[in-house]
Amino acid sequence: KKVWCRMRENKCEPIVETTGGHARHPYEKKARNGNVTIVDNQYYRIITITMANLQAKDSGTYSCA
Repeated sequence: KKVWCRMRENKCEPIVETTGGHARHPYEKKARNGNVTIVDNQYYRIITITMANLQAKDSGTYSCA
């Protein structure tokens, strides 16, 4: 399981986390929450995180867990 967090006061506040794989691509886990998408491709060992339509209020420190 992979989680994309926004860090506040040294604590991880989860934004989005991966769930089970897709029937068509069982090695790929994908999740979306608003403008944030995380894709965990376990076959190629690549994690892609996309944040779209960012605004000033979105500035800060982010981390994966």
